[in-house]
Amino acid sequence: MQIKNIILYKDAEHIRTVPFSLGKVNIITGESKSGKTALIDIIDYCLGSKECKVAEGVIRDNVHWFAMTLFFNDKEEYFIARMNPSIKGVSTTNEIFLQQGPFPNNHPEYDEILTNSNLDGLKEFLSRKLNIAENLQVAENNTREALEVNFNHSRIYCYQPQTLIAQRDYLFFNQTEQFVPQAIKDSLPYFLGAIREDNLKIEQEIARKKRDLNRLVRDKNEAEKIYSDGISIAYSLLEEARQIGILDKEVEAKDITEALHLLKELKDWELDKSTKVVGENSILKKLLEERIYYKSELGKLEDTISATESFVKTNFSYSEEVEQQKLRLGHIGLYEEPENTNRKTCPLCNHELENEIPSISAINNSLKELNESLNETVREKPRLTKYLDELNQQRDELKEKILKAENGITALYQEQDEARRLRDLNIRRGKVIGRISLFLESVDFKEDNSINNRIETLRFEIEELNAQIDRKSKEDKLASIINKVNLQMSTWVSQLDVEYENAPIRFDINKLTLIVDTDTASIPLSRMGSGANWVSYHLLIHFSLHKHFIQAQRPVPRFLIIDQPSQVYFPPEKDIDNTGVIKESADEIAVKKMFEFMINTTESLQNSFQVIVTDHAYINEDKFKECVSEIWRDGRKLIPQDWIS
Repeated sequence: MQIKNIILYKDAEHIRTVPFSLGKVNIITGESKSGKTALIDIIDYCLGSKECKVAEGVIRDNVHWFAMTLFFNDKEEYFIARMNPSIKGVSTTNEIFLQQGPFPNNHPEYDEILTNSNLDGLKEFLSRKLNIAENLQVAENNTREALEVNFNHSRIYCYQPQTLIAQRDYLFFNQTEQFVPQAIKDSLPYFLGAIREDNLKIEQEIARKKRDLNRLVRDKNEAEKIYSDGISIAYSLLEEARQIGILDKEVEAKDITEALHLLKELKDWELDKSTKVVGENSILKKLLEERIYYKSELGKLEDTISATESFVKTNFSYSEEVEQQKLRLGHIGLYEEPENTNRKTCPLCNHELENEIPSISAINNSLKELNESLNETVREKPRLTKYLDELNQQRDELKEKILKAENGITALYQEQDEARRLRDLNIRRGKVIGRISLFLESVDFKEDNSINNRIETLRFEIEELNAQIDRKSKEDKLASIINKVNLQMSTWVSQLDVEYENAPIRFDINKLTLIVDTDTASIPLSRMGSGANWVSYHLLIHFSLHKHFIQAQRPVPRFLIIDQPSQVYFPPEKDIDNTGVIKESADEIAVKKMFEFMINTTESLQNSFQVIVTDHAYINEDKFKECVSEIWRDGRKLIPQDWIS
């Protein structure tokens, strides 16, 4: 996969195309702020980057669609366009237009660009076109989540932005982002060809069978635990059955088989439906009403008895008083009534009295009346006594009736309590029976050999699959490929401006850095001085990797984009006359060697590799001039001046 062009759409009338030659070095040289650095960001955005890193300003303000045309080995062309997120005021968009060429006007018209895909669809399409097979990179011992290699991982080896090409701590695009270093370590063996596609399928099958094996082992352990716990629960249920009276206390289970047999018999035990719970029934209600009635009658009767006794007591006291009065007046019969007696003079002492003395006849009359009253009282006394006795007898009868009613009520309440106790006991029994039924349904004490057989089968199959994949062979193959890449770098190192020209170079895939082995020490890139060294070693590792990708026909895009590789030798301000033509000096010689290395190496790959370089420098050499595709000076830039209002 190589890049045929980059196309910017402002509207239907304003379309900017930046063409590139396939299979060779393409150099865009120009002054600062002309848009060179934005090319990597535009290409990465069109190829499915989650974020649009194109800088704010002229480009974002004047472009509606970012687009590019890709050319594949099968001679097919595909046009990819992605909307500028600034159009909608967002940081990124998922709106993508994908169409297969060829195109009559070298690109679709503005009005033809309509959203017909998204990021997932684009990623799947590019992965398929690069022939990235379905794969899953599983970490050893499953120490981290498995990685599925796709197109996004392949583009890591295609970009060297201005901020990365002269970096001593990092070699690869986006290496500073979270999880990317590990993704590079996991995916690079696949892209190098140390892992074949059929091996990937076998590894995926091994991973799947290991998951199944772990699940079966967990199921077996759970079954064994359930069996062990089930024995304890079975004996516990039998003991509970004895306590609530549904199992004879003398019955014992010698083993789990007898225990299960007893539990199966208890499962069919039925509640005692003959016991009736006595509630507020008619008998109890009648007794309660009778007791209330009898107590009410007893109260009335006691009031009558009390009133009668009070009357008798009062009446008999009056009779005694009358009897005493009669005795005192009884002696008046000894006297006769005197004639002409002055009743205001005391007959004994002749003194004058305030009140007249009653006559003897009057006293006799009073005594007669007293006798008649006393006789009447004496006649009434036996009748009152009899009446009082009858009242007392009625009271005793009422008390006996009340006692009978209360005894009946007590008996009924006792019957209620007993029935309630039986009901609660039966409820407990029902709960135990339910637990026994659930236990018997959920626990299977039959020995299941099938799970053991399946575990043994899976283990055998995993061993068979592992035998097909020799992990040591995989590691040896990766080491062999890395040694080949290292040898290529050591062969090319003399063509560049480096400090350790005669020292072997090796790539450490675990640390993702380069190491130079001198006679005295092994020096990593991070401890090397000079930006010239950093740029040169970046070029060495990427050209060596891409040469291997091409020779081994690995699914990696066949292009490398490099931005400002000459920045470490002289700043843009050096171009005082604004021509960009550099003068002869040690730095200029180093820059020439660098471009000669890129051009010669690309030509040696025979149109299989494309390099796009954006730089400020312009070298007055024929090979350099032949590779220049555009010069952005004297007002010519990525965004034409007439686009800017």
